[in-house]
Amino acid sequence: MSPNRTEQSYGARLQETALGSYAADGMRQAAGTDIAVECGGHFVNSLPGGAITEEDACRVFAGDVKVVAVELTCAQLFDLLEYGVGMARIDGAERLDAGSGSDCFPQISGFSFEFDVSQLPGQRLRRVEMDGGIVLHREDGRVLAAALPEDLLDGALGYTGLAGVEGSLVGGQRELLAAHIVYQGQVSIPSGGRITMVGSSDATLYDNLRIGTLLPYILLVVILFRLLWRGRRRKET
Repeated sequence: MSPNRTEQSYGARLQETALGSYAADGMRQAAGTDIAVECGGHFVNSLPGGAITEEDACRVFAGDVKVVAVELTCAQLFDLLEYGVGMARIDGAERLDAGSGSDCFPQISGFSFEFDVSQLPGQRLRRVEMDGGIVLHREDGRVLAAALPEDLLDGALGYTGLAGVEGSLVGGQRELLAAHIVYQGQVSIPSGGRITMVGSSDATLYDNLRIGTLLPYILLVVILFRLLWRGRRRKET
């Protein structure tokens, strides 16, 4: 699992990666929180296949940033996500610009979100949904327990929206990743689809048209149309 740009990926600073999701899962499990947000800029090396040592886990991260558990309002979560995807841009061919990644690009656990890279920064989020199907809205009064790297609170990554938020220490990134590997016994690649990007030629037509979101309604219309058509045919006969 690699955090870097490959033939199949733009890397953890610009899109969802299996390694980012795996590390975020470990943070959420250790903290016992609803969600976790890790930052793409923290990753520097891949997690190799085969037998994995503690040194391998440590080498994944640029440093051993502390992870803290905090409480976030939906508005704070939305602002954090908007900031994380706000630096991504598309080039003249309407593809993602590989040089536009952000250290704050979110690698997540416990929820999913969709954003439109063609929109202005701060106006890109289209949908945020918890695992289990609860759709979140910025104005919701819901408070979420979240595991975050400490440098998201102190502004070291350029994000100042959580300044003053207090968190309780969970552990270091390296420690938590190693513990997650030990807990699993065998590393399994997380399922994808946590982050959906639309608005560029990299996204499929399925993504850009948001067919996944509209599919239940499309099926309902088709079923109703067929029922009405059958009723009309019966009357005619």
